This record gives sequence, C-alpha cells and structure tokens, in this order.
Amino acid sequence: MTTQTSEYARSVVTADEWEPFVVGGEAVGEVHWIRTEGAEGATLSVGLWRSDPQSFPYPFTADETIHALEGELVIDLVESGEKVVLAPGDVASFAKGTKSTWTVTSPFKKLFVISG
Repeated sequence: MTTQTSEYARSVVTADEWEPFVVGGEAVGEVHWIRTEGAEGATLSVGLWRSDPQSFPYPFTADETIHALEGELVIDLVESGEKVVLAPGDVASFAKGTKSTWTVTSPFKKLFVISG
C-alpha cells in the first residue's frame, strides 16, 4: 500500500503489490512503485525491483541510483566494457543514456531512484 501526499510518500510492501516491470516490451522482473512523479511534474520514480536470475539489455532512460538489498546483479556497460557488480549494501548511480546489459546471477532486490 502506498500513501502519497504533497509532503511525503510512504509504502508498505505486501506480496500482492508487485507488478511486471516492462523494458522494451518484455517483462523483466517485478516492481513495487513508491512514487512515480516528482513535484511540479519533474521526472522522479522511486520503487523496489526484484528479479530471478536472467539477462537482458537495459538502457538508462534517465539518471538512476540503485541500492542493492538482496542477491547479486552484474551490469555490463556497453561503451566502456566495464562490469559493475552489485551485492547487498552496494549503492551505484548511472547517467541517463548509458547502455548496459544486466545479468541477475542470484535472486536480486533493489531500491531505486530515477530522476532527470
């Protein structure tokens, strides 16, 4: 259940409050939205995302900050060839326009903030 006012957003996550997260027409994991818009229409999305092991291309369409909560995710950055491995407690931030491939190596859950 999500509560949102002009001053704050709060959510309590239950098993039935997850929905498919779609990238490029394909469901890649599930999302629980906490907030889907910023003040005065600014781009701001906050939520929890979870996925079982899989691999898929992921273009960062806005700036995104990730806090890994469970499992492991390997993000391959297309242009530099660098691999970013995220495990519980890790925090990383990616710039809009970054092209990547995500490989979930063990069931993964993250808190994310998308802005721009």
